[in-house]
Formats: sequence, structure tokens, C-alpha cells
Amino acid sequence: MSVAKKSPAAASDTQSFAQRIASLETIVRSMETGELPLEAALTAYAEGMQLLQACQGALQQAEQTVVILNQQQQLVPFDPE
Repeated sequence: MSVAKKSPAAASDTQSFAQRIASLETIVRSMETGELPLEAALTAYAEGMQLLQACQGALQQAEQTVVILNQQQQLVPFDPE
């Protein structure tokens, strides 16, 4: 089973957040089977860690954007009515 077709860094640079999460889920599922040879498992783990870091960075950036928007009072409270 081939987990990565291009380098992990290149993959995380070109993928959207949702694509990164989907790739990370695929890696986790493949590793959970226990059928990957050691070398492939290590490669998958390294790719997963890079994807995780990219996702965490995107979430931190989104959080900072929300904080800035709140400070600038550009967000309005949600009114369900």
C-alpha cells in the first residue's frame, strides 16, 4: 500500500486543510492495520507528523484571524431568530 506519492512537505504545501485532514486519516487507517512494513510505517509516520503540523499551523492562523476580527469588532453575535 503506497501512502505518499510526493514528498510530505510538497503535499502539505499544496493541499487545503480538508485535504490534509483526509490524508492524515488515510495514514492513520493504514498504520492501524498493522500491515505496513517498518520502513513504510516510519515514512507514513513522518508524513503524518508533517501534515499534523501543517493542520495545527492553519488552525492557529484561523484563531488569530478570529481574535483580530473580534478586536476590530467586525464580527456580530449569532442571533438564531
